[in-house]
Amino acid sequence: MTPQPRTFAEVLTSYERERRSPEREPIRLGWPSIDAELRGIAPGQVLGIAGRTATGKTWVLASLSANLAVRPGIGALICSLEQTAEEWTERQAGIFAQVAPATIEGWAKAGELEHRVSGFAEKFSNVLILDATTSMAELPEALQAARDRLSVPLRVVLVDYAGLVSTQGKDAYERASRLALGLKALAKSERIAIVAAMQLSRAGGDGSEPVSRSMLRDSGVLEESVDALLGIWRPGKAAGLDPAETANLENVLRCSVLKNRRGRDGATVDLMFNAESRRVYEPEPDRG
Repeated sequence: MTPQPRTFAEVLTSYERERRSPEREPIRLGWPSIDAELRGIAPGQVLGIAGRTATGKTWVLASLSANLAVRPGIGALICSLEQTAEEWTERQAGIFAQVAPATIEGWAKAGELEHRVSGFAEKFSNVLILDATTSMAELPEALQAARDRLSVPLRVVLVDYAGLVSTQGKDAYERASRLALGLKALAKSERIAIVAAMQLSRAGGDGSEPVSRSMLRDSGVLEESVDALLGIWRPGKAAGLDPAETANLENVLRCSVLKNRRGRDGATVDLMFNAESRRVYEPEPDRG
């Protein structure tokens, strides 16, 4: 079918209809300060979450999944391309029960898991997980399979992590470029929000340093194609901190808005890790 241009009058009508529809409401992440900056991730948009290895990208996505699970009418698909579904579920159940993943494993070995995490499966009934190796070309079929199983609209896809989505290309740069353009095209054609974890190059250091756009691995097209980009790092991992600084920063995940097509960028927010479950949350403001 040949694409047809539209008048602004037509687009204005569809825009208002979208904004008034609960199914088209932008996805809020559940961290108030960041949501205030981004105004949510709308259908057709891609949010990148960039950080070095072991800085907490997967925990961020798992915590986001937990935030989405309690919201009626939102279907989500987790593409866990690095971990098995069982490994992801261990972490997700830990966040639900507010215990360490090792505790979840212990309950499973003792045959107590169903009792210990009672309500977990019901809470996450609108969240599906896919751990099969998936190519860019196969993702539309995977989305349709998710829609067939969900009783609510599929609104958001979480990808852990983008670099593991198979793409064609003669080198890393070309593959990364096709991936970036493919994710954006998929979000637009399927009318979903996509949140994708992204790896940093070695310029990201040990994960304790502030993240910049130039640190994205392989291709600037990644940075250009996303609608919003968050950089995350763990300041408590920095060398040379004194004991008091180490204690204060131990569970801090610092997050900076590096790109924001719906507002300003540059804001930096300190999120926190739960010491046991590793749930990522924004602490309540100190009201004195």
